[in-house]
This record gives sequence, C-alpha cells and structure tokens, in this order.
Amino acid sequence: MIKSTIEKIIEKENLTLAESISSMESIMEGKVNNSQLAAFLIALKAKGETAIEIAGFAQAMRNKSIRIETDTNDLIDVCGTGGDYSGTFNISTAAAFVVAGAGIKVAKHGNRSISSNSGSADVLAELGVNINFNAAQTQQALNKVGISFLFAPNFHPAMKYAATVRKELGIKTVFNLLGPLTNPAGTKKQLIGVYNNNSSRLMSEAVEHLDMEKVCFVCTGNKMDEISLCEETDVNEFNLESDLHKYKITNETFGYPKLKLKDLKGDSPEYNAELIKDLFTNRKRTPAFFVVAANSAVALYSAGFSDDINKCRDAAEESIISGSALKKLNELKKFGEKFS
Repeated sequence: MIKSTIEKIIEKENLTLAESISSMESIMEGKVNNSQLAAFLIALKAKGETAIEIAGFAQAMRNKSIRIETDTNDLIDVCGTGGDYSGTFNISTAAAFVVAGAGIKVAKHGNRSISSNSGSADVLAELGVNINFNAAQTQQALNKVGISFLFAPNFHPAMKYAATVRKELGIKTVFNLLGPLTNPAGTKKQLIGVYNNNSSRLMSEAVEHLDMEKVCFVCTGNKMDEISLCEETDVNEFNLESDLHKYKITNETFGYPKLKLKDLKGDSPEYNAELIKDLFTNRKRTPAFFVVAANSAVALYSAGFSDDINKCRDAAEESIISGSALKKLNELKKFGEKFS
C-alpha cells in the first residue's frame, strides 16, 4: 500500500484523509521499511503537505499513543515545532510553569533536543524534574500539582519505527508538525509555536478536523516558533466558536520594550536551567521576563482565562512576581521524587 502512496505523492497528488490515516498507521505499525519511509517523507516534503494530510497523520498518531485520562477538559499545552534554529532559551517550558501558577492546568508535551542545544526534556531534567512519568503518574501530577511533563517517547512508543530515519535525514519533516498536535492528554486548547508562516497556516486548518477548541499558532518573522518581541508575530487562531482568525502582535501589544534576539539566546540545558531559575527567583523585569510573560499571556488567552490580553499579561506577570511559577516548579520536582 505504501508504494502506491509514495507514487501518488511523487506525482504531486494529495492524499485523502483516509489515505493519510492509513499510511501513518502503517508507519506506526512497523510495516514500512526505512527506505520507504525516507522516500515517503522526502516526497511529501517536495510536494508540500496539506492540512488534510496533517490532520490524518496526527489522528493516526493519536490512535497509536498511550492516552491519559484526566478529570478535566480545561488543560492546555504550550509547545513548539522546533526546527527554527534561533538558539533561544526554553521559553515555552518556562511559560508552562507561569501558566500553571496562574491557575490553568498544563500538560506539557515535549522531547529531548533534535535541532537545538536544549529541548524541553533536557532543561526540565536539569531543573530536577522527573521527566519519565507513566500515564498514571502523569494523571496524578495533573490532578495534584496542576502541571506535568509528558515525555514523547514514553507515550508514543510506535514512533520508534520512524526514529532512525528522522535522525539520519536530519531535516525538518512532517513529524515536526505532528508532535504538537498529538498530546497524549488530549488537550483541546494550546499555544503552538511554528517555524514558518505557511506551516502555521496549515496546522491551523488541520485542527478543524482534530476535535480542538481553541489554539493559537504563532510564528515570529516567518522563522521563529515563539513570540519573541523582536519582530512582528503572525498569529493563526483557531476557535471552535468562530472562523479562523489571522492577526499580528508585537511588543506593543503587551506594553513591553522591543527586544533583540541576542537577549534571548540560550545555550546548554545547564545554562538554560539557570536562566529559568534566575527568572523565577529574582523576578526582575529582564528580557527573559518580558518574553516569557508575553508567551504565557497568549497561552492564558488560548486557555480561556480571559479574552482581554492585558488581563492575561497581568496574570502572567503576577505568577512570576508572586512566586507562583516557582512554586509550581518546586511542587512538580517534589512530586516526581517519589517515582525516581
């Protein structure tokens, strides 16, 4: 089946939703060898993925994942596609604790670094967080602490069939777009950073088929998978209650100074962990404070905290300044110690 699918893609023909689900299921079941998978991914990249294909692939990955049952639908994930090579510190990881400190439960889905110096799992491990919770432990953390980390390999075991090819290809593929759309906790609200505007648009159209409620896809300068406050950020907002909404935000949206990329540079997991600890401990209005608060504000908006971005910004700032974000980090660390 995969051979005919590859031939179809090479001919620049788009897959149907059913074909997309079926082809990804074959990959996730180990029925596609490495050469075929490489051909599939390269042909798809050359053709250009469609929103329907992304939705089908994501649905298949969700079907093959280990799911987490929670006692609430009011969960959010704050993550990015990666692959933007901007070298910033782990902004969305820091924002996850800020959002949790503001009272919204966060199921943070992530992995170790593929293209950056420090992935979310890398910096969290350095911060002392147990990144290897199973489904039951994750559920407990969400219920008791209000935040948990979902280490992708633990919840997507079928991804092992694609791991070698992804690593050997060493380029962005459709899998970069699928990770943020396949949270095992079934989050219906998300802030997702995307590495270019076209992919952001496609993902925003794909979620119409994925039982989501409100998702903001952000891309700064058509190259960064986060709100940087250095340039204009394009937002593609999906809201189940309205049409897709496209708009731009800048540092002025939040009343913050315009930043320079060099002010946001990260390095090793150790360096980034110290930066986050300093932010949460000293709580000074540094570039790190501004960029984390801005991303947290849009995450709170996506979560339905308030439709007023100023109220979301104020709540994000209060979470940092009051020590609530640091408290959530320490609570998650302590919770994880019993399972180490």
